[in-house]
Amino acid sequence: MRFLLIFSGLLAVVAFVIGFVASLFIPDVTWIGRLGVAAIPAGCTFLAAILLFTRDSARHSATIKKVRGNLLASWDSTDEQFLSARPAEDPSLLLELREAIAQFFDVPACKISRNVDLISDLHVDPLEPSFQFAVVRPAIISRQKEPQSFGFSTTSLHTLDELVKAIREVLDREE
Repeated sequence: MRFLLIFSGLLAVVAFVIGFVASLFIPDVTWIGRLGVAAIPAGCTFLAAILLFTRDSARHSATIKKVRGNLLASWDSTDEQFLSARPAEDPSLLLELREAIAQFFDVPACKISRNVDLISDLHVDPLEPSFQFAVVRPAIISRQKEPQSFGFSTTSLHTLDELVKAIREVLDREE
């Protein structure tokens, strides 16, 4: 919450400065009037930033809660059952992603099945930035020989196997 207030305050200061500079071009306005003209966009900016953050945070929390509930209601599968569903190119990466997804949604790893759909079941599209930071980024960084920047998108990925393949492509480009 402190970060939200600081960030909103910084945005409001920028809006205040712009409003104050713009008020200098208005003739016959007192200094109190100029401060008032600058305070209005600053206040609106502060309020808008807080409301937008609150809305986005509520949507994110609702999505996480919905996915967590669906995952907890699903059947358990052991690592052996998870891997035996289909042949895997990189079983260790697949298991690492399973564990990372389980941690992201705060569920046991046994609740993540191999046939889970990233879009319809896990709703990764609205969770995109945080999902990449919590799941994809650690998997790539743990396998890099030396830290490098990379580009990655989960757009059009539906299965865990496709996610593993996309991560392998990123890692293979670096070699």
